Amino acid sequence: MLADFGADVAVRDPHALRGCGPFDSAGISIPAAVVLANKRSLELDIDNKAWKQLVGSADIVVDDARPGSSDREWIDALLADNKHVLHVVITAHGLTGARAEWPGNDLSASARSGWASVNGLQGRGPLKQSGYQASYQAGTLAFATVVSALIHRAHGGPGQLIDVALDEVSLMSFAPGILRSLYNGAPVKRRAHGDVTTGPVPVKDGHFALTITRPHFWQGAAKLLKLDDLANDERLQATASRHAHKDLFVERMQAAMAKWRKADLFNSLSKIPVVAGPVFTMRELADNKHLEARGFFVDVGGISYAGAPFLMSKTPFSLLKQAPSPGADTKQLVDEWAKVSGAASEVSSAAGTDGPLSGYRGVVLTQAWSGSYATQLMALLGAEVIQVEARSRYDSWRGGGYAVPLAAGLSDRPSAKNSWNCDCRFNSVNLNKQSVTLELDTDEGRSIFKQLVAKADFVAENFSPRVMGKLGLNYETLKTIKRDIIYCSISGYGHSGPWSPLPAIGGTVEPTSGMSGLLGYDDGVPLNSGQMYPDAVAGLCGFAGLALALFYRERTGHGQRIDVSMQEANLSFVSDRWLEHEITGVVPNPLGNRHAHFAPHGIFQTAGDDQWVAIAAETEIQWHAICTIAERPEWVEKFGDCAERKANEEALDREIAEWTVTQDRDVLSERLSRAGVIAAPVLNGLEVAAESVFRERTAIAVTEHPEAGAWPQPAMPFHLSATPGRIRNAAPCKGAHSAEVLERLLRLNRGQYEALEAAGITGVTPPKGKVG
Repeated sequence: MLADFGADVAVRDPHALRGCGPFDSAGISIPAAVVLANKRSLELDIDNKAWKQLVGSADIVVDDARPGSSDREWIDALLADNKHVLHVVITAHGLTGARAEWPGNDLSASARSGWASVNGLQGRGPLKQSGYQASYQAGTLAFATVVSALIHRAHGGPGQLIDVALDEVSLMSFAPGILRSLYNGAPVKRRAHGDVTTGPVPVKDGHFALTITRPHFWQGAAKLLKLDDLANDERLQATASRHAHKDLFVERMQAAMAKWRKADLFNSLSKIPVVAGPVFTMRELADNKHLEARGFFVDVGGISYAGAPFLMSKTPFSLLKQAPSPGADTKQLVDEWAKVSGAASEVSSAAGTDGPLSGYRGVVLTQAWSGSYATQLMALLGAEVIQVEARSRYDSWRGGGYAVPLAAGLSDRPSAKNSWNCDCRFNSVNLNKQSVTLELDTDEGRSIFKQLVAKADFVAENFSPRVMGKLGLNYETLKTIKRDIIYCSISGYGHSGPWSPLPAIGGTVEPTSGMSGLLGYDDGVPLNSGQMYPDAVAGLCGFAGLALALFYRERTGHGQRIDVSMQEANLSFVSDRWLEHEITGVVPNPLGNRHAHFAPHGIFQTAGDDQWVAIAAETEIQWHAICTIAERPEWVEKFGDCAERKANEEALDREIAEWTVTQDRDVLSERLSRAGVIAAPVLNGLEVAAESVFRERTAIAVTEHPEAGAWPQPAMPFHLSATPGRIRNAAPCKGAHSAEVLERLLRLNRGQYEALEAAGITGVTPPKGKVG
């Protein structure tokens, strides 16, 4: 991403991904073709004296060497005297803690973070997230974090170390599932069945996801499918009652859907509108008119690459060249950098505990997950984030209304009085924020909002595109109030193109982005993730766009607009599978827990009820260690090298499963890890919250909520040595900061505030007529 947004990035070869399949007809790694595009290649022996000059002249150094490795020692020695550089290290488990020296990958991150425990179906094994999701998350988070550190350094701050762990970034995106498990006193589990209420179901030419959570979605869909009796059945109007009576409608609704082609059904539902999404294959995405209208795919050397994960109005994504051949730019780079002075500008050694974005302010209208996650990450890096909420309406992640029962785990807590302040989802993605209530459908509410924007650095929202325009609060309006305002919008399909007006949620974007078609078992049936993962992806991309826009504004004084399409953000997170289709013509199918190149690579049952362990071997040393610990020396000859193991993966997995089912999950996982094998227990939400290494590294921290009380929850997915950031407060109660913020920023006195409260424009309690 650094290269795609304008940095001159040189990669050290030979790069590990170059040996990782799938490969094109010339034997070139497709994953490497994605990751190394836009970069230059440098191939030098580690004892070459040019390294000191090269590293000394760099602004940013990124590596993935884990502690205890020879590369870790070499890189640390190179950087020992460099006080200016921003050093980003992305490893499986981080640079500290008991697991620091253990290997890991996307499979182990899915297992240990909790994601695998909810992906898939009960009665079948847990599923990792499709492809390289932990890696894409970690790379995006690291990009946004180092850009934030660049902003701090531009103000005289020091260079610093940024420590990012795959499993911690993954657990951060699983935060709602963790807090939900805690509040309910029971872990979130995999779905019992795959049906129309949980994800894609068969239609005439593929699979289709339908959202029927709200009454008008339910009625609109049922009537379109000519199920009028169900549409009007009183037992099926309320969401909770509908779920309790699934036997009345699931089979009939799915039978009716099976008569439709997915394009016709999508178009018809969109006109009502009902939120829905067909499962697209990579081949279908290649012909998608909406992506074409937005110019998503980028032609580089005659090959179509997945394009920008988000659109920037002033600093656009730019993919200009394919991956270089190993060492292609060595001489040029050495000659260029020999002329660059290694002397850095004077920097302060002062550290800041609140994070590199301390001093910046956001006034945000984010709700549910994607926008709230983006702005929470800004707040965790020190930004002041003022969450503006309607008093008369509720964020859907505050529980869906004012008369919602408390979670079981909160029933004995006297402080837990208001359900809208005690929803696990809202409280999991709004750390460090302040809440102000304003009725934006009133002139006075809009006026106050505009006054707050005049005091802000950025605005963010994740409404459908028409909403802010109807309120008269779109980017064009707000930049007349504050010329350099940064405006981030997250929506299902972006603010241009034929699908721009269509509503969407994570459960429908997962199919339309191609992700659902890549998540599933070996039967090839597409599945949605156990919770709406596309929201987390869009949130990460919003975070990255906001950090990048702040950096640009510091250099130029100009604000800009960020347009995050959830569809495009998520498609960019499976860009390796897109390129695989583009190059080979083969439509990628779900791999389950397997890898395109390595074997073994899977999740295997262990002794006990629903106990599983993830195991992978990416090297022959790791494979031999598995054989030794399993006491199966015959496996070495029987299954041979990586290619032979991959060719006989069914038999290999069967024999490993026969062994692991007799083993204790945690004992086996630790034995394998200590022997240098990639392994991890599949943890559920309760187990993740109690995990000692996560707590030691503050990836999990106990927060004290004013009403819900003290709970451990995902907290800090990044670790910065000079500007570490901290948890300043739990998620806010609704409107809790209204009086304080309006007095501090707008000089409203108590009488003026009380008048606004009496008029229903602001306040902390439900308006009259709403049940608490």
